[in-house]
Amino acid sequence: MKKFCLDYNNPWVASNCLSVLNLITTIVVNLKKMSLSLWTSTWPLVLSMIMTILSTAMWLRDCGRESLRESNNNKSYNSKMAVLLFLLTEAFFFLSFFWMFTSTVLTPNLSFWPPMNLSLPSFIGAPSLNTILLVASSATVTLSIHEKHLIHSFSFTWLIVTLLFSFLFLIVQYLEYTTLTFNFTSGVGGSIFFMATGFHGTHVILGTLILSGCAYLMFTHFYTSNSIISFELAGWYWHFVDAVWLMLYTIFYCWGH
Repeated sequence: MKKFCLDYNNPWVASNCLSVLNLITTIVVNLKKMSLSLWTSTWPLVLSMIMTILSTAMWLRDCGRESLRESNNNKSYNSKMAVLLFLLTEAFFFLSFFWMFTSTVLTPNLSFWPPMNLSLPSFIGAPSLNTILLVASSATVTLSIHEKHLIHSFSFTWLIVTLLFSFLFLIVQYLEYTTLTFNFTSGVGGSIFFMATGFHGTHVILGTLILSGCAYLMFTHFYTSNSIISFELAGWYWHFVDAVWLMLYTIFYCWGH
Protein backbone atom coordinates (compact mmCIF):
# COMPACT_ATOMS: atom_id res chain seq x y z
CA MET A 1 0.00 0.00 0.00
CA LYS A 2 1.37 3.38 -0.99
CA LYS A 3 1.97 5.81 1.86
CA PHE A 4 1.49 9.55 1.63
CA CYS A 5 3.42 12.08 3.66
CA LEU A 6 1.52 15.19 4.63
CA ASP A 7 2.98 18.46 3.39
CA TYR A 8 2.57 21.36 5.79
CA ASN A 9 4.29 23.94 3.61
CA ASN A 10 1.08 25.20 1.98
CA PRO A 11 -0.45 27.96 4.16
CA TRP A 12 -3.36 28.88 1.89
CA VAL A 13 -5.93 26.45 3.28
CA ALA A 14 -5.49 27.75 6.83
CA SER A 15 -5.32 31.32 5.56
CA ASN A 16 -8.54 30.84 3.60
CA CYS A 17 -10.33 29.38 6.63
CA LEU A 18 -9.28 32.30 8.83
CA SER A 19 -10.26 34.80 6.15
CA VAL A 20 -13.71 33.25 5.75
CA LEU A 21 -14.17 33.20 9.53
CA ASN A 22 -13.23 36.87 9.72
CA LEU A 23 -15.55 37.67 6.82
CA ILE A 24 -18.55 35.92 8.39
CA THR A 25 -17.86 37.53 11.77
CA THR A 26 -17.71 40.97 10.18
CA ILE A 27 -20.98 40.38 8.33
CA VAL A 28 -22.70 39.29 11.55
CA VAL A 29 -21.41 42.35 13.40
CA ASN A 30 -22.67 44.64 10.65
CA LEU A 31 -26.08 42.94 10.61
CA LYS A 32 -26.37 43.27 14.37
CA LYS A 33 -25.36 46.96 14.11
CA MET A 34 -23.23 46.66 17.20
CA SER A 35 -21.28 49.79 16.27
CA LEU A 36 -21.60 52.55 13.73
CA SER A 37 -17.91 53.41 13.64
CA LEU A 38 -15.99 53.11 10.39
CA TRP A 39 -13.59 50.49 11.72
CA THR A 40 -16.35 48.03 12.69
CA SER A 41 -18.43 48.56 9.57
CA THR A 42 -16.65 49.11 6.25
CA TRP A 43 -12.94 48.43 6.40
CA PRO A 44 -13.02 45.00 8.10
CA LEU A 45 -15.54 43.77 5.54
CA VAL A 46 -13.46 45.00 2.60
CA LEU A 47 -10.20 43.62 4.03
CA SER A 48 -11.82 40.26 4.78
CA MET A 49 -13.14 39.98 1.24
CA ILE A 50 -9.72 40.87 -0.21
CA MET A 51 -7.95 38.32 1.99
CA THR A 52 -10.49 35.62 1.12
CA ILE A 53 -10.13 36.26 -2.61
CA LEU A 54 -6.32 36.32 -2.44
CA SER A 55 -6.12 33.14 -0.34
CA THR A 56 -8.49 31.32 -2.67
CA ALA A 57 -6.58 32.50 -5.74
CA MET A 58 -3.23 31.34 -4.31
CA TRP A 59 -4.73 28.00 -3.30
CA LEU A 60 -6.13 27.47 -6.79
CA ARG A 61 -2.76 28.48 -8.25
CA ASP A 62 -1.04 25.73 -6.28
CA CYS A 63 -3.70 23.22 -7.32
CA GLY A 64 -3.11 24.24 -10.92
CA ARG A 65 0.61 23.70 -10.59
CA GLU A 66 -0.05 20.19 -9.33
CA SER A 67 -1.60 19.46 -12.72
CA LEU A 68 1.92 19.56 -14.18
CA ARG A 69 3.09 16.77 -11.90
CA GLU A 70 2.15 13.14 -11.49
CA SER A 71 -1.51 12.87 -10.51
CA ASN A 72 -0.87 10.50 -7.57
CA ASN A 73 1.93 12.29 -5.75
CA ASN A 74 1.78 13.42 -2.13
CA LYS A 75 0.85 17.04 -2.81
CA SER A 76 -1.93 16.00 -5.16
CA TYR A 77 -3.31 13.73 -2.46
CA ASN A 78 -3.14 16.57 0.07
CA SER A 79 -4.96 18.90 -2.32
CA LYS A 80 -7.81 16.43 -2.63
CA MET A 81 -8.02 16.03 1.14
CA ALA A 82 -8.00 19.81 1.59
CA VAL A 83 -10.86 20.25 -0.88
CA LEU A 84 -12.86 17.48 0.81
CA LEU A 85 -12.43 19.16 4.20
CA PHE A 86 -13.35 22.52 2.67
CA LEU A 87 -16.54 21.06 1.18
CA LEU A 88 -17.36 19.50 4.55
CA THR A 89 -17.18 22.89 6.26
CA GLU A 90 -19.31 24.40 3.49
CA ALA A 91 -21.88 21.64 4.01
CA PHE A 92 -22.19 22.54 7.69
CA PHE A 93 -22.46 26.21 6.72
CA PHE A 94 -25.53 25.56 4.56
CA LEU A 95 -26.86 23.06 7.10
CA SER A 96 -27.24 25.96 9.54
CA PHE A 97 -29.62 27.70 7.12
CA PHE A 98 -31.66 24.53 6.60
CA TRP A 99 -31.84 24.07 10.36
CA MET A 100 -32.99 27.65 10.95
CA PHE A 101 -35.66 27.39 8.27
CA THR A 102 -37.07 24.05 9.44
CA SER A 103 -36.97 25.23 13.05
CA THR A 104 -38.92 28.35 12.09
CA VAL A 105 -41.52 26.34 10.22
CA LEU A 106 -41.97 23.65 12.87
CA THR A 107 -41.76 25.81 15.98
CA PRO A 108 -44.88 25.51 18.16
CA ASN A 109 -44.92 29.25 18.86
CA LEU A 110 -46.31 29.97 15.39
CA SER A 111 -49.92 29.15 14.64
CA PHE A 112 -49.47 28.97 10.89
CA TRP A 113 -46.91 28.92 8.10
CA PRO A 114 -46.09 30.88 6.08
CA PRO A 115 -46.74 34.20 7.85
CA MET A 116 -49.22 36.59 6.30
CA ASN A 117 -46.52 38.99 5.10
CA LEU A 118 -44.44 36.24 3.48
CA SER A 119 -45.33 34.25 0.38
CA LEU A 120 -42.47 32.02 -0.70
CA PRO A 121 -42.28 31.37 -4.44
CA SER A 122 -43.65 28.12 -5.77
CA PHE A 123 -41.35 25.41 -7.07
CA ILE A 124 -43.08 25.72 -10.44
CA GLY A 125 -41.38 28.12 -12.84
CA ALA A 126 -37.97 29.67 -12.21
CA PRO A 127 -36.90 27.28 -9.39
CA SER A 128 -37.64 24.21 -11.51
CA LEU A 129 -35.85 25.76 -14.49
CA ASN A 130 -32.81 26.49 -12.34
CA THR A 131 -32.86 22.92 -11.06
CA ILE A 132 -32.80 21.60 -14.62
CA LEU A 133 -29.96 23.98 -15.51
CA LEU A 134 -27.77 22.98 -12.56
CA VAL A 135 -28.40 19.25 -12.94
CA ALA A 136 -27.60 19.53 -16.64
CA SER A 137 -24.43 21.51 -15.88
CA SER A 138 -23.36 18.85 -13.39
CA ALA A 139 -23.76 16.23 -16.12
CA THR A 140 -21.84 18.24 -18.72
CA VAL A 141 -18.92 18.99 -16.39
CA THR A 142 -18.72 15.26 -15.63
CA LEU A 143 -18.59 14.50 -19.34
CA SER A 144 -15.88 17.12 -19.75
CA ILE A 145 -13.74 15.66 -16.96
CA HIS A 146 -14.06 12.09 -18.18
CA GLU A 147 -12.86 13.03 -21.67
CA LYS A 148 -9.26 11.94 -21.30
CA HIS A 149 -7.86 13.12 -24.64
CA LEU A 150 -8.47 16.79 -23.99
CA ILE A 151 -7.05 18.16 -27.23
CA HIS A 152 -8.86 15.89 -29.68
CA SER A 153 -12.19 15.51 -27.91
CA PHE A 154 -15.34 17.38 -26.91
CA SER A 155 -14.06 18.09 -23.39
CA PHE A 156 -13.67 21.81 -24.04
CA THR A 157 -17.10 21.95 -25.70
CA TRP A 158 -18.78 20.30 -22.71
CA LEU A 159 -17.05 22.76 -20.39
CA ILE A 160 -18.32 25.73 -22.41
CA VAL A 161 -21.83 24.27 -22.24
CA THR A 162 -21.44 24.02 -18.46
CA LEU A 163 -20.48 27.69 -18.26
CA LEU A 164 -23.48 28.59 -20.42
CA PHE A 165 -25.80 26.74 -18.04
CA SER A 166 -24.25 28.52 -15.05
CA PHE A 167 -24.74 31.96 -16.63
CA LEU A 168 -28.36 31.09 -17.42
CA PHE A 169 -28.86 30.00 -13.81
CA LEU A 170 -27.60 33.34 -12.51
CA ILE A 171 -29.83 35.26 -14.92
CA VAL A 172 -32.92 33.28 -13.92
CA GLN A 173 -32.06 33.71 -10.23
CA TYR A 174 -31.77 37.47 -10.67
CA LEU A 175 -35.08 37.64 -12.52
CA GLU A 176 -36.71 35.65 -9.73
CA TYR A 177 -35.42 38.09 -7.13
CA THR A 178 -36.94 41.02 -9.03
CA THR A 179 -40.41 39.41 -8.98
CA LEU A 180 -40.56 38.45 -5.29
CA THR A 181 -43.18 40.14 -3.12
CA PHE A 182 -40.99 40.19 0.00
CA ASN A 183 -37.46 41.28 0.86
CA PHE A 184 -34.64 40.67 3.31
CA THR A 185 -36.47 42.50 6.11
CA SER A 186 -39.72 40.51 5.80
CA GLY A 187 -39.30 38.64 9.04
CA VAL A 188 -37.12 35.67 9.84
CA GLY A 189 -38.45 33.66 6.90
CA GLY A 190 -37.51 36.30 4.34
CA SER A 191 -34.05 36.84 5.82
CA ILE A 192 -33.28 33.11 5.88
CA PHE A 193 -34.51 32.71 2.30
CA PHE A 194 -32.34 35.51 0.94
CA MET A 195 -29.32 34.49 3.03
CA ALA A 196 -29.46 30.86 1.89
CA THR A 197 -30.21 31.48 -1.79
CA GLY A 198 -27.88 34.49 -1.87
CA PHE A 199 -24.92 32.58 -0.47
CA HIS A 200 -25.65 29.74 -2.88
CA GLY A 201 -25.65 32.24 -5.73
CA THR A 202 -22.29 33.49 -4.50
CA HIS A 203 -20.97 29.93 -4.65
CA VAL A 204 -22.33 29.58 -8.18
CA ILE A 205 -20.47 32.75 -9.19
CA LEU A 206 -17.27 31.45 -7.60
CA GLY A 207 -17.69 28.08 -9.30
CA THR A 208 -18.27 29.80 -12.63
CA LEU A 209 -15.05 31.78 -12.22
CA ILE A 210 -13.12 28.61 -11.33
CA LEU A 211 -14.50 26.71 -14.31
CA SER A 212 -13.74 29.70 -16.53
CA GLY A 213 -10.12 29.48 -15.39
CA CYS A 214 -10.14 25.75 -16.16
CA ALA A 215 -11.52 26.51 -19.63
CA TYR A 216 -8.66 28.95 -20.23
CA LEU A 217 -6.08 26.40 -19.09
CA MET A 218 -7.66 23.78 -21.32
CA PHE A 219 -7.73 26.14 -24.29
CA THR A 220 -4.02 26.92 -23.83
CA HIS A 221 -3.23 23.16 -23.60
CA PHE A 222 -2.11 23.48 -19.97
CA TYR A 223 -3.83 20.22 -19.10
CA THR A 224 -2.82 16.77 -20.28
CA SER A 225 -4.84 13.56 -20.34
CA ASN A 226 -3.11 12.30 -17.18
CA SER A 227 -2.78 15.58 -15.29
CA ILE A 228 -6.05 17.39 -14.67
CA ILE A 229 -6.16 17.46 -10.86
CA SER A 230 -7.28 21.09 -10.61
CA PHE A 231 -10.07 20.46 -13.13
CA GLU A 232 -11.24 17.42 -11.15
CA LEU A 233 -11.30 19.44 -7.92
CA ALA A 234 -13.30 22.16 -9.67
CA GLY A 235 -15.75 19.46 -10.73
CA TRP A 236 -16.10 18.33 -7.12
CA TYR A 237 -16.92 21.87 -6.09
CA TRP A 238 -19.52 22.22 -8.86
CA HIS A 239 -21.21 18.95 -7.85
CA PHE A 240 -21.38 20.28 -4.28
CA VAL A 241 -23.05 23.48 -5.49
CA ASP A 242 -25.55 21.37 -7.40
CA ALA A 243 -26.30 19.22 -4.33
CA VAL A 244 -26.86 22.31 -2.16
CA TRP A 245 -29.32 23.70 -4.70
CA LEU A 246 -31.28 20.44 -4.72
CA MET A 247 -31.62 20.76 -0.94
CA LEU A 248 -32.67 24.41 -1.26
CA TYR A 249 -35.19 23.50 -3.93
CA THR A 250 -36.68 20.71 -1.82
CA ILE A 251 -36.81 22.51 1.53
CA PHE A 252 -37.49 26.14 0.59
CA TYR A 253 -39.49 25.90 -2.62
CA CYS A 254 -41.31 22.56 -2.37
CA TRP A 255 -41.80 21.91 1.34
CA GLY A 256 -41.66 25.52 2.57
CA HIS A 257 -44.16 26.78 0.02
